[in-house]
Amino acid sequence: MTTIPDAWPNCAVSLARYQQIIGVDECAFWGVAYTGQSEFECSQFWSEWQRQSVADALAQAQQMIEDIVNYPLCPTWITGAYDSAEDPRYIDQQWAIDNPVVTRWVKIIQAGIQATSTIQAGAVVSYADADESVVGPIATTVTDTNEVKVFYPGSERIITPKRMTISGGNLTIYIPRCRLVDAELLDNTGDPNVGLEKTTVSNFLTTVDVKRVYNDPSTHAYLVREHSCNTLCSAEGCATATDAACIVIRDPLMGIIDIHPGSYSNGWSQVSTSYCYNHLRLNYQAGLRAINRTVENVVVRLAHALMPEEPCSCTVTQRLWMRDRMKPDVLTREILNSPWGILSGAWFAYSWASTNAIVRGGGLA
Repeated sequence: MTTIPDAWPNCAVSLARYQQIIGVDECAFWGVAYTGQSEFECSQFWSEWQRQSVADALAQAQQMIEDIVNYPLCPTWITGAYDSAEDPRYIDQQWAIDNPVVTRWVKIIQAGIQATSTIQAGAVVSYADADESVVGPIATTVTDTNEVKVFYPGSERIITPKRMTISGGNLTIYIPRCRLVDAELLDNTGDPNVGLEKTTVSNFLTTVDVKRVYNDPSTHAYLVREHSCNTLCSAEGCATATDAACIVIRDPLMGIIDIHPGSYSNGWSQVSTSYCYNHLRLNYQAGLRAINRTVENVVVRLAHALMPEEPCSCTVTQRLWMRDRMKPDVLTREILNSPWGILSGAWFAYSWASTNAIVRGGGLA
């Protein structure tokens, strides 16, 4: 199983997008060679270790920025249960209080939990085109391509398509060939001067898994009550009990919601309850609906500042890395007191994050 991440948890800037931003030849970035490639300045073959180092820095940069601005940089599901969250930062469990409730994260998109279903496992990849590989058409009831994710077979490694279309109930996915290197060949030959031959189809995946990742509105929140040793405890046992509740979003930007006990059946209905609750668990999706070029630049510059070594020897990439690792000629009090350090990329990112932060109350971690 291949578990090295490509786009998650650094969903703000995927590796495929990073390659475009720094101007490296796409095939060289994925360790693939083709005729005439040496004519391009940035055509050194990257190893999987180099790509993973960049992915780690991008993920760290995204986390640091999110912790300052108080919202995820891409649509992210927040859960109220500790055992269902891969990242403990994305948990919102807080003491029960009267409405309204202030969520831990702002910029709420919708209430609900993340759900995943398989559109087609082992979907065949066509390499009829020399550059752009095609998956599909695949019959589907999905209507939003934003919900479609492509994975290495049997793994959580994401592949970033170039584009997707849905027409007449059929999904077609277009992916640059060089992003589809076979899992066993991701480190190619281990020689930075030798790449995988682009025209050799066996160097690339034969199939991919296509899944739908979407919001399930049937689970909004849980009201939690701790039993005490009394008649109720004797009847139901001394254990934590939860009752379902629905979320009404009052102010999505500031993360202000109302919580009402309810039941779900193709929609929420409010119910009455006489219990007293100790705390509540919230499930919702929050973050920027789309990331713009400015935010991408902030993430990349901070990621470079976090890299102690240049990601590759390409002149263009080195120039960008050195720009973000430079120390300013004049050290102001603000720069000296920056919690992210004095390097140019770090200060640039911290200044942006501080300016764009949404500050107000939050919940318990």
